[in-house]
Amino acid sequence: MAYQLSVSISGPGTSERAHWGLVIHKPPNRVGDLLHVRVIDEDTNLFAFENRSGHVIDDQNAWGLAKIAMLDDVQRAKALSMLFNEKPPSNGGKDCQDWVLDALVSLEVEELVPDGTTQTWTSRTGKQTKAIQHEVGLNWEVLNGRW
Repeated sequence: MAYQLSVSISGPGTSERAHWGLVIHKPPNRVGDLLHVRVIDEDTNLFAFENRSGHVIDDQNAWGLAKIAMLDDVQRAKALSMLFNEKPPSNGGKDCQDWVLDALVSLEVEELVPDGTTQTWTSRTGKQTKAIQHEVGLNWEVLNGRW
């Protein structure tokens, strides 16, 4: 069975940018890997990479998943290795959305996601979650009843 690679979005993105991460899971399982960066020092805008293996996909903060690609076992292992090595933002102006974009560039170069994925997601940075949900259409999975 194949693994699904998705952008996970938490928060509405109205008063501040929504939190983005990447999730790899094997549908219909509700547990997978959440790969993201989180702020460890707000004063210096310093982030740390975090892999939450065994993460419950529809945790209380999650709004939805935007399906990016399906991966086989070999592709999943390669993607995980690449994401573990993707550097988190380390100075002002960048955040979790920028990390996801950088990760998508790497995955696109290795042909693990479709051509144009990075460009599509670059146009979504800073947008409200509802707008992204509308753009993604059938590739959006609502989590926690947040339509």
